[in-house]
Amino acid sequence: MINFIICDDNEFFLMEIYNIINDFCLSKKINFKIYAFNNYGSEFYDIMRKELDNKVYILDIETPNGNGIDMAKKIRNKDLNAFLIFISSYTARYISQVVSSDTMFIGYISKRKNYHEELLKKLKKIFKLGFQNNVIRFKDQGIIYTFDMRNIIYIQADSQRRRSIIHTCDGMTEVRLTLKKLKQILDYRFEYSHRSCIINHEQVIYIDTVVKIIKFKNGMTINLLSDSFIKKIRLQQTQIHFM
Repeated sequence: MINFIICDDNEFFLMEIYNIINDFCLSKKINFKIYAFNNYGSEFYDIMRKELDNKVYILDIETPNGNGIDMAKKIRNKDLNAFLIFISSYTARYISQVVSSDTMFIGYISKRKNYHEELLKKLKKIFKLGFQNNVIRFKDQGIIYTFDMRNIIYIQADSQRRRSIIHTCDGMTEVRLTLKKLKQILDYRFEYSHRSCIINHEQVIYIDTVVKIIKFKNGMTINLLSDSFIKKIRLQQTQIHFM
């Protein structure tokens, strides 16, 4: 289910946004729910803190009791995966604040110009990016990292430097998060091949348990295979052989 959370102190625009989202989701046969608020009060905070999947926030920047940019920062401190859209009547006044807010927002909509078409564009963009559980986001040393899990090949621990090195199809990135913490946010595609290495099975061409190497689709090979991992792979190969 997609959970839309709207806040706008203008009743007209609140209902306009509600109806645009409602019509869009019904036309796409999307399972959704809309939470609409006219202020950043306790009820809004309750939904913000609630553990809901696939959140999409549409935030009015200027309201009598709160600022949408400040609220977006609070949301980001709790949720790195939610989509954020800002809306305001005062584009010029706030655009620089939005750009510099470091909230990874999906777009900015002016109430004064083509807001219906612009909101539809943003909704289509969100569903193109998708809630396909392919993207992970995490914060490390004040930096927000985003990875497509399909492009992660393997992750190796550098114990001496206390880093984890994420090898992707585009290169490698060093982060301070431990393998244990990274494994917690990765999905079923990932497995420990060794206590110092996590592999993406979708990127593997073959595993040689005799020579003890793993070869990936990009031609890279590693020899980080634990005895327990080798035993498991050999058992799987035996089961496949007799099927």
